[in-house]
Amino acid sequence: MKTRGKFRTKVADGAVSFGLLQTVPNTVLSYIAALSGYDFIVLDSEHGTFYEPDYLPAMLATGTFDFTTIVRVRGEDPTSLGRCLDMGIDGIIVPNVTTAHQATELVKAMHFPPKGSRGYAGSIARSSGYGLDLEDYRKPDPFLSVMIESEEGVDNVDEIVRVNGVSAVVVGHFDLSASLGIPGDFAQPAYERALSRIEGAAATHGKTLGSAPHPSYPVERLIARGHRLITLSVDTKLIREAMTAQITAGNQAIAASGVRF
Repeated sequence: MKTRGKFRTKVADGAVSFGLLQTVPNTVLSYIAALSGYDFIVLDSEHGTFYEPDYLPAMLATGTFDFTTIVRVRGEDPTSLGRCLDMGIDGIIVPNVTTAHQATELVKAMHFPPKGSRGYAGSIARSSGYGLDLEDYRKPDPFLSVMIESEEGVDNVDEIVRVNGVSAVVVGHFDLSASLGIPGDFAQPAYERALSRIEGAAATHGKTLGSAPHPSYPVERLIARGHRLITLSVDTKLIREAMTAQITAGNQAIAASGVRF
C-alpha cells in the first residue's frame, strides 16, 4: 500500500489540510478532487449516498496521488470500521460522539487484540497488499476523527478527546447549534461558548481540530481559531453553484444584448 505521507506530515506539523466532502459516488469526481490539489476527500455515508462497495473505486481513482481518503460512516459497527481499514481507507470520521466510552470502543474497533477487537485478515486484505505487506498491516495507525455535534458531546468533550487513539475532533456546526436549541444561529453566545470549549479541549490534549466553513465562520476565521482539518465544500454544492452561476451569466448576456428571452 502506498503511504499517504503528505496528509500525515501536515497533521504532525500542525499545518492546514483542505478537503472535499464527496456525497455522490463517482470516480471522476474523486479523481478531479485529487488532481485539483485537495489534501483529502471525505466519502460521505452519513448524508451522502456512499456505501461500502463505492469506497474501493474512489481509492483506485486517486491511487496515483499522494492523497488521503477518509470515510464518514453511518454508525459504529466494529466490523464495518475494520472492513474500511482492510480496504485501505486512510481515516474514519464518526458522527455525533457523545461520551468517552463511545470513543474508547471506536478505538478498540480499529486496533487488533490485545489493544482492540478488530478482526485480522492479513492474507486477504487490500491494506496488507493482499498478504505482501504484513508488517505495516500488523501495526495499524488509523486516523480516527470524532465529531462533536451535540450538547452532550460538548459536556463530555474533555474526556472524549483525552482518549488515546482519537486523532482529531471535528465540529458539526449545524447539528451542534440545533442541539443547543438555536439551529443555524451561530451568533448566539451559547454557540460561541460550546465552540470555544471544543477548541480548548483539542488544544489542551494535542488533538487536531477540524470543521467546515460557513458564512459565520469563514476559512480564515477557523484557521485563526486553530482549525487545521478543513473540509472546504461539498461536491454537489460546487457543481450547483457553478451551474447556476453559468446560467445567470448567460441570462445577463442575453439581457445586455437586447435579444428577447
